[in-house]
Parts: sequence; structure tokens; C-alpha cells
Amino acid sequence: MTGLPIGDIILTSKCNYTMPSLTIRDLPDDVMLRLRRAAAEQHRSLNAQAIHWLAQASRQERSRAEWVELLAEAKRSRERIPRQPGDSADLIRRMRDSR
Repeated sequence: MTGLPIGDIILTSKCNYTMPSLTIRDLPDDVMLRLRRAAAEQHRSLNAQAIHWLAQASRQERSRAEWVELLAEAKRSRERIPRQPGDSADLIRRMRDSR
């Protein structure tokens, strides 16, 4: 069995063709309680629930390049919106005066 320590996490594999294992030390009690409850609600084992949570979290992570592209797309979208000439104070004044 080989092990690859990463902080308080140890990845282990018995041989080259099996799935790696993960050992988590010092898991806070409140996290364990939520894991147990979620596993029971979803009819999963603790292991299956932990894998589910890790898979969800890993899909939510974005790389720096993805964030840069997302922000660039937002800027391009904002630039496509036609701008109204004038200052916002004038617009508010006109709206108020029209009542």
C-alpha cells in the first residue's frame, strides 16, 4: 500500500488499478453530524455521502482562467446595453417632476 500525505489528508492506494482512498483526520463534530444526517436522508453510506459532497464541491470550483473569462463575458454583455445620455440626477428629476 502506498500513501501520499497532503496536510492532514492521506491518499492511499493498495495497487495501481484500484480507486484511491482518502483519510480525513480531526473532522469537526458538527461536520460529522451533518454528514451523518445527509447520508441518512439520502439513503447513502457515510462514504458515499462524503464522495457526493466532494464531487459537488469539485464541480463548483472554477479556475482563475474560468473566472477571467466569466468577467470578460460580463463586461461584453454590459457593453452591449445601450446607454442613456445624460446624468442620472437629471433622469430622476424628470421622473419626479412628471408625477
